[in-house]
Amino acid sequence: MLFPGMEPLSATPNRQICKTILFIQEVILVIIDLNYQTLQLLLISHTATMYRLLAEEMQQLDAPVFDENHYQGIKIKLPSLIFRHVLTLDIIKNLQSLYSFPMGVNFGLNTICIALFFYLPTEEWIDFCPFLIYCFFVFFLYCYLCQKLIDATEMFERSVYACGWEKYNIKEMKIIYIIMLQAQKPIELLAADIIPINIYTFATTIQFLYKFITVVKF
Repeated sequence: MLFPGMEPLSATPNRQICKTILFIQEVILVIIDLNYQTLQLLLISHTATMYRLLAEEMQQLDAPVFDENHYQGIKIKLPSLIFRHVLTLDIIKNLQSLYSFPMGVNFGLNTICIALFFYLPTEEWIDFCPFLIYCFFVFFLYCYLCQKLIDATEMFERSVYACGWEKYNIKEMKIIYIIMLQAQKPIELLAADIIPINIYTFATTIQFLYKFITVVKF
């Protein structure tokens, strides 16, 4: 829809005004999209880091010299570790509930855009190459960071088992047992509550795209 008085669009200053309006719209859309993507990736990375910190602190509970002073320190640290573990689980639950559908849409659009890129004429590849790189990089980054989150949860599970729980009293053993039950539950983010987000998904998707494009186009 053209504004009254903006014709002809090819004349000065109408042309410059239209270009300025379009430029501002594109910049706003890019900023919103990048901020949204950055927030998601930052939350996933931060959650993985929290799990790694918990794993390191759990491993520090074990010690070659297990005296009364060390045991009192364990009794003080355990409630804090439990609280932080529950908080981290809540963060993952919120990530799944808030970003599952948007990540599913994002994955689908990135996959379609990557596939459509190779249907373009070869002489137009250079013009759309930055868009391909963006889609590929975002897709890879999501899968990579979610894989790091899965690895961190597995690291935490191993550290719980290796924290020297067999030397504790019955009360602390029960606490460690409850933590271990929670740590053994598989944790991974799902795109649209269907597709697991990990490196395997990235590899199989790229493999499928390669086979599909090879068969259909070549």
